[in-house]
Amino acid sequence: MTAHELERAVADGDPAAVLAAVADRTDTDLLPGELGLVERAARVVAPDGGPLPVALAWRLGYARHQAGHFADALVAYERAFVAEGEQVDPGDHAHLLASRASSLWATGDAETSRQAADEALEAARASGDDLALAAAWVSQALVCVLEGDLDANLVAYEKGLAAAFRGGDVLMQARIHNNLGSRCNSEGRYTEAVAHLDQAIALAESVSAPPPVRALALITRSDSLLGLGRVDECLAELHLARALTRTSESPLLGLAIVGIGDANRVCGNATQAGLAYREALVIAERTGNAQIAVPALSGLARALVVDDVDEAQGLVKRALDQPAAVGQVDPMLAAGWVCLATGDRESAGEFSRLAVREAGRRHDSRGLAEALELQSLLLSGARAVDLLDEAGTLWRSTSNAIGLATNQVLRARVVGDSVAEQAARRRLRALGVRDDATRIAGPLQALGQADRARVSIRTLGAFAVLCDGEPVPASAWQSRKSRDALKILAGRRGRPITREALTEHLWPDSPGSGNRLSVVLSTLRSVLDPDKAQASDHYLCADREAVRLDTEHVEVDAAVFTQTATSALKALRTTSRVAGPESDVVEELERAAAMYTGHFLEDDPYSDFTVDVRDELLSLALEVKRELALALLERGENHRAIPWLVGLIVDDPYDEPSHHHLIATLHQARRHGEARRAYRGYAARMKEIGTPALPLEELLAPG
Repeated sequence: MTAHELERAVADGDPAAVLAAVADRTDTDLLPGELGLVERAARVVAPDGGPLPVALAWRLGYARHQAGHFADALVAYERAFVAEGEQVDPGDHAHLLASRASSLWATGDAETSRQAADEALEAARASGDDLALAAAWVSQALVCVLEGDLDANLVAYEKGLAAAFRGGDVLMQARIHNNLGSRCNSEGRYTEAVAHLDQAIALAESVSAPPPVRALALITRSDSLLGLGRVDECLAELHLARALTRTSESPLLGLAIVGIGDANRVCGNATQAGLAYREALVIAERTGNAQIAVPALSGLARALVVDDVDEAQGLVKRALDQPAAVGQVDPMLAAGWVCLATGDRESAGEFSRLAVREAGRRHDSRGLAEALELQSLLLSGARAVDLLDEAGTLWRSTSNAIGLATNQVLRARVVGDSVAEQAARRRLRALGVRDDATRIAGPLQALGQADRARVSIRTLGAFAVLCDGEPVPASAWQSRKSRDALKILAGRRGRPITREALTEHLWPDSPGSGNRLSVVLSTLRSVLDPDKAQASDHYLCADREAVRLDTEHVEVDAAVFTQTATSALKALRTTSRVAGPESDVVEELERAAAMYTGHFLEDDPYSDFTVDVRDELLSLALEVKRELALALLERGENHRAIPWLVGLIVDDPYDEPSHHHLIATLHQARRHGEARRAYRGYAARMKEIGTPALPLEELLAPG
């Protein structure tokens, strides 16, 4: 059956021709992604939504499953019927059972999916149809994951891959390589996973597979890259997957957005992580997809623990109550970290023990390492160090650079080695982990930051004010104008603003507002120093002409970033380019890049006072990243430069020099497939703005 033949039959509105096109199995199964076509075919054959012949019913269900509509897929399988005296193709019957088993697996129904998978395998063996046999072995492999039998899972995939190869089903081969890559990810074998996923992507591209197939491989590959500490590359894959699925209403869009949330959570962007998880939850609730709901609920709980403890605790409970085909390690860890953050050490210990057992049963090295670290923070002395060393061995064995550097921070703190802790924190910054990771429930949040100012204001991302490390409650503000005034002053980063200008921002075109401004400033002093422990001008300086924050006593993240970035760029420009940038200059650039945790006041994007500051800070952040990438390239550290180049392109898709550097650097690193994919992305962006792309051969030419 080909899509072209079926399209013609559907256009003619001829049920017999539709069924003939479906029954003509002269090539591989209808491409997943042709869901709209198969839906129209079903309406031609059964306009009232009634029973369908087996050959059409399973294809309708399979197309819905591949689009992520699992509940709708199960409805399609139930519509299958056999007319009296009709002979059903044994392969179609086996496909129906195998596809149904896979959809049942996706809903977390272990018992029923096992029964369906066993029936599918028996029917496929009897049919002698390699295509049906491949599908049946895949359903077996999926059910084995649900049951925790990973040895049987691998055997099933190997048999399914052999059958797909014999039957010439390229898309099924791509699907199995994707699933094998996912399995490697769950066990922390990220390099091996990338090899499977590169193969899956190549197979999908060889037959011009529809967007959902390519998107799934990109999503799985992004998880591998995140495990290897290549955060910006991970995000680039996820944004491409998101673009591929944006218009399809596929729940794969939800998986891509969950991945974006995970990447931002790992590198400390609490605001961006929270926004992504909330978006994914909307998709999960619409589709009833536990594979999206569980990680989204777990991740959102961790991202909210500082800003809304009650919601974080509620989200954890919802995550633990969800059926999950991928197990409960994520929600158990989220529950443990949230309990630790809220002072419930006993419950944190219980969840850590449950996570250790579940991660061990599933060969989940990443989850096991994190669970051991959670346990270590509930202990002291030699036992804590032993657990951290065991976790460190797991991170090292999986080549998880971020996990290993975090582990080194934890160990250094436990043994009291401040020099080692600072070195490990610098490694985290180099990997793209922001200093703001302390807002997210996890190891770095549990440790906290030493020597922080009593009052700190966060403006990079969502606005927040902390006094002694605790968020200022909403009730303390009394009015929105007080918050707006502090946002304006924070954007000035210690520079004064005239009373007249501040009043105009707060009450535009409203003369005689001087008294109201005095009330607002009095409220701000009460917010910043509720106990009146300091002089009135300790945090907020105001005279008859102007107002400013005293950044000697108030830490404003935008001001610290600006100072660090400016200093690092100045040091770079005074360093000899011939000899190459000094290591401490590169470290300062990395430190500055890590401080840019989000765009200025992302939760208040339309206020007139935010636009210029946001543009200024973004421009400075891009300059830091660009100079950092070039400095690393000059030092011959291509692998360290690649993530920053990818990040620059994510921030500015039309940055042509960064595209050029990325393509050439990937080629020099012998990552030729990625270089060609990067070139296709570059060419597409240049086409959008009417600029000719340089030929690939020119970009790869020596010198």
